[in-house]
Formats: sequence, C-alpha cells, structure tokens
Amino acid sequence: MGSPNESPTSESPLTGRCACSHVRYTLSSSPLIVHACHCTYCQRETGTSFALNALYEPDRVHTTLSTGESGEEAEARLLRKGIPTATSGPEGQVMVRCPECFTVLWSHYSGTTRSLLKIIRVGTIDGLVDGEKFVPSGGLRPHAHIFAGDGSRRHRWFDIPEGGVVFEEYGPMEEYWPKESLERYTAFSDRVSSQEEQK
Repeated sequence: MGSPNESPTSESPLTGRCACSHVRYTLSSSPLIVHACHCTYCQRETGTSFALNALYEPDRVHTTLSTGESGEEAEARLLRKGIPTATSGPEGQVMVRCPECFTVLWSHYSGTTRSLLKIIRVGTIDGLVDGEKFVPSGGLRPHAHIFAGDGSRRHRWFDIPEGGVVFEEYGPMEEYWPKESLERYTAFSDRVSSQEEQK
C-alpha cells in the first residue's frame, strides 16, 4: 500500500470493458483517487465485501460500443438507474450499465460538482502483463478504505494492510488525495462553475 500522497501506479492509457465486451472504454490518465468502499450499499450492489472505485473526470473516459458507436452517442445507449448509497443523498447514485450484460461500468453522484465525476468500477479495467506476471485491473490500488473503521460495516475477516488509510465514513479529500489530484479536481470544479455561469 502506497502513501496517501502518491498517485496510483498504472500504465496509461488503461482500457476496460463490460463482461460481454459490448462496451469498452479508454482512460486517458491516472485516476484522481482510488478507494475501497466498505459500506453495506456497495456490498449489496456489487455482491462482494467492498467496491473498488477509481474517480475520473468525464473527459478522460472515452466509450465505444461493439456496434462502432463512440463518445456521447455510445454513452446515450448505456442504461442508468439511481439507487440509494451511503454518500449519495436522497437522489441516489446513478449506476451506468451495459445494455446487453448489465455490468455496472461506473456510477456518479447526484446534485454536486462531484456528480459529474465518473466512479469507475476498478474490476472492469483490463489487466496488464508486466514481464511474465499478470497485473489485474491496471495495477490500481486504493489510496484509502472508506466506511471501513472499527465502527463500520467492514467485514471483520478483512484486514486493512499495514499503513492503510482508513475512514469511518468518506473522509476529507485533503487528508488522502494526492496533491496533483486535488489540483486536477480544483481545475475541473472551476471549469464546471464557469460553464454553469455561461448558461
């Protein structure tokens, strides 16, 4: 586990896909942040003990379909459904799925600047070959474990790696986001604010 101030290690660009490969995507940079969310909503939605999520600005995710459609045209074909989550408020978090196999590729929050970020499901990112060794999901690892403290719903058999950053809930960005990611997020927020003012 790296320091919370390090960027995730991975080759760029990374690629990913749904289970049936109808939807593919390319990530043009490293993520803003990667976190493992241990909330019961994520456990239920994924059918696992936690969700591993990588946050990206939307212009760094390029989508293509097996039909040849790409970009906004491809994204318009994806299925969207809001479901409740621990951090999303009453509107729910919107899950974005392949229309063929229903794999959740990413999600996004509702109602804030952060709602425009794509929360990529790390398990949908393609693996890499490093020498003779296979590295799953682009080698991404979490900066922090959220909803994972002693008073949380984290499974007790799962031990946080030594030195791992742990929060009872979401955790302040300034405490675990890399400096470069905070700068990217600020620039993204400024762009969004500027676009909203021009409307």
